[in-house]
Amino acid sequence: MKQFASILVLGVSLAAAHLATAAGQGESVSPLTQEGSYWVRTIQGSVATSAVGQLRVETTGNASVRGMDVAEATYTIKVRVKAFDAREAETLLQRFNVKTGTEGGWAYLKVTPPRSVSLAVDLTVIGPRALRNVWVETRGGNVQASNWDGGLEAKSGGGQIAVDRIGGHAELRTAGGNIEVGKVGGPVRCLSGGGAIRVESAGGPAWLETAGGEIFVHQAAGPVQASTGGGNIRIERAAATVYARTAGGLIQVRQADGAVTAETSGGAIQVNSANNVRCESAGGAIRLQNVAGALHASTNAGSILAELVSGHGMANSMLTTSAGDITVVIPSNVALTIQAINESGGSGRVISDFPQVRREPSGAQQAPSIFEGALNGGGPVLRVNVQGGTIYLRRAK
Repeated sequence: MKQFASILVLGVSLAAAHLATAAGQGESVSPLTQEGSYWVRTIQGSVATSAVGQLRVETTGNASVRGMDVAEATYTIKVRVKAFDAREAETLLQRFNVKTGTEGGWAYLKVTPPRSVSLAVDLTVIGPRALRNVWVETRGGNVQASNWDGGLEAKSGGGQIAVDRIGGHAELRTAGGNIEVGKVGGPVRCLSGGGAIRVESAGGPAWLETAGGEIFVHQAAGPVQASTGGGNIRIERAAATVYARTAGGLIQVRQADGAVTAETSGGAIQVNSANNVRCESAGGAIRLQNVAGALHASTNAGSILAELVSGHGMANSMLTTSAGDITVVIPSNVALTIQAINESGGSGRVISDFPQVRREPSGAQQAPSIFEGALNGGGPVLRVNVQGGTIYLRRAK
């Protein structure tokens, strides 16, 4: 019995020695501890990053990378494996591999568990926050990254990605999870195979795409391009142009310093402040407030409200709906030429607060109702067209 115990202890010791060798020089490997039905091991070590200024991390499982005021990067790996006893756990962990080094101008950390063994791996990396670039990829887990002065790229095989306090650009990709972005000092690019995307602050352009989830942007210091296969899009503030497209959801743009293009296959569109707007909805209402420039809004089933803003120039515009009313609120000092056409037949109504806008005579009883007129001497043409609704031309109070 004593001989068997000696053999067991020797086997465990040899397995631990093998793992320590795989981990590389300077790493520490803890003894196995038991947590319920799992056996747990912790591996710690360092990655020399000062000579290259860039760090690349590859792992399986959850990954957390955080910048701090340190000279070199360090890592902690927690591995959990379900086994009958310590000996079986050691056997399963024998081919668990950790490599560090430099290649192609990057310092790297590669965590590779055995393919045939089911393990839970949690990796934490703390590195110099002044690194120029950090790249992290996990084949099946969540990614958290924060407090880096340079750029960040993160990729997950199907987990969530959350980043904050990134000084440079951020490029984030996941095959099917949510993406949460806090404050990023440069451009932001997000791609999800089927999750929501939320951006608090982008210091440059924001390019956001998901196969099925909502998109929210609090503010972006550049143009915003947002596209989703099925979900709502909400953009609070963009310092340039906005392009938003959804296969089925609501689009809201509160303020854009450039032109707004919004397209939805089944939902409403609301723009609160923009210069030049183009909106198309296959089945929803459109509401435009504090808008100027060229306005093009079209919906197959829904009403349109357009409130023009005073003090900004207009351009040739068109508002049209196939089933609904159109209301245009016009400041008294805006120069426009109005063409209002109601194709509901002889009963089609155009109700105007402006006496300059008069009905054009028509010989046919069922002909469209056409109203035309020049406001403040005339200007760019505003064409309003409805079928099965009423046109309201209101004077702003």
